[in-house]
Amino acid sequence: MKNKTVKFLLCLCVAFAVVFAFAPSVVKADTKDDYRRAQRELDRINKELRRLTNTTASKKKQKQNIEKQISLVKSQISILYDNIEATNNDLLAKQEELDNKKREIQKTDELFKERLKAMYMMRNSSTLSTILGANTVSELLTATDTLQRVSARDTDLLKLLDEERRQIETEEARLQRKIEELYAQQKQLEEKQNELAGYLKKADTELTDAQARQKAAEATQSEIYARYIAAKNAYEAELAESIKNGSGQEAIGGDFIWPVPTNGCISSGFGPRTLYGQYDYHTGIDIATGSGSYIYGKAIVASKTGTVIRADKRTTGYGYCVRIDHGGGYVTLYGHCSALYVGVGDIVVQGQTIARVGSTGNSTGPHLHFEIRVNGAQADPLPYVTATRPSIR
Repeated sequence: MKNKTVKFLLCLCVAFAVVFAFAPSVVKADTKDDYRRAQRELDRINKELRRLTNTTASKKKQKQNIEKQISLVKSQISILYDNIEATNNDLLAKQEELDNKKREIQKTDELFKERLKAMYMMRNSSTLSTILGANTVSELLTATDTLQRVSARDTDLLKLLDEERRQIETEEARLQRKIEELYAQQKQLEEKQNELAGYLKKADTELTDAQARQKAAEATQSEIYARYIAAKNAYEAELAESIKNGSGQEAIGGDFIWPVPTNGCISSGFGPRTLYGQYDYHTGIDIATGSGSYIYGKAIVASKTGTVIRADKRTTGYGYCVRIDHGGGYVTLYGHCSALYVGVGDIVVQGQTIARVGSTGNSTGPHLHFEIRVNGAQADPLPYVTATRPSIR
């Protein structure tokens, strides 16, 4: 007897589902068209805004890279300034040393010339005078030898001084070449700095333009989203009326259960919220996880036994979405799924896997958008859902 009753109820559910599926929709064509057009516009502006946001980020990074290069070139120029100054100081010291050495050579050379003149005069004077000037032969030999040794020392000294002069001149020439090389490097770096300054100006202009276009797109997004919400509310109001009038089932018993057995957390509750900078009224709850993608692909189960009245696969709005009529004016909605396992007219039992969590449609990330509608009006699901977690069937 009990089995017959269950079969009768299931058949009754199927009958109502078939009647509802083939019943003419009371949703006006223009209302549905407005809603779908608004969905397409929102999808388009969201894609454009993502592109502009990426462009702005790219331009900002490009500008930062150029600024880093300019900072590096400035540091290199500063180091060159220090090197040039130090090399100039070394060069000035060498020039002063060379001048001193030249004066020393000149003085020594003059003394040498005086000695040579004296020796010459001594050699050309009469031998008798030389002899008479010496008291002994030993003194004469000593005087002559002394003059010769002085002459030799002066000659060696001049050679040494001349060698030192040449070394100083060589070092002076090396320092001069180094300064010329440093100035050449400085010129190259300054040209590079000017070139980068031009790039920076261009990058700054492009970034400002990208930011302006992004800001304009954000304003457009807010306007389109406002129109989307208005069209969505109008469409769902008529759809709710259609569902309300199209289902005369009695409520199938049992409490509603949590639609994601893996639990998850509520990332956005029922009621007022701000989205895309606009006021929004959230018609259900979003079930997600802290890490976002963790819940992707998890099983979605029927919160209560009922009949599938819609199984949509769209790229906008709720995306892949399932609606189940539970009778008594209760309808549940499961949005943004990644896969659907049921179709219109299917009778599902509580806890049965009907879909997988995804991020289709106008979604900000992997989650399940879950609604409970009572006589066509959205209600906060939490008071209706029990804490019991069902097993996946």
